[in-house]
Amino acid sequence: MPGLKTLSGSKGKFTVDYQQLPDGAKLTFASKDAAVIDALHVWFDAQLRDHGSDAKSKE
Repeated sequence: MPGLKTLSGSKGKFTVDYQQLPDGAKLTFASKDAAVIDALHVWFDAQLRDHGSDAKSKE
């Protein structure tokens, strides 16, 4: 999966915030490392392509 190699070696370089919503949940990923940010974007883009209509993206 694109981006996974970078993310796998990035322990402690990003955070994930979980927020419960009335209709599900919201995850917010954050990092100060540009390579990790790029890897997150690449990984999520691949997830959206692979899962088609099941996936939703809101920016």
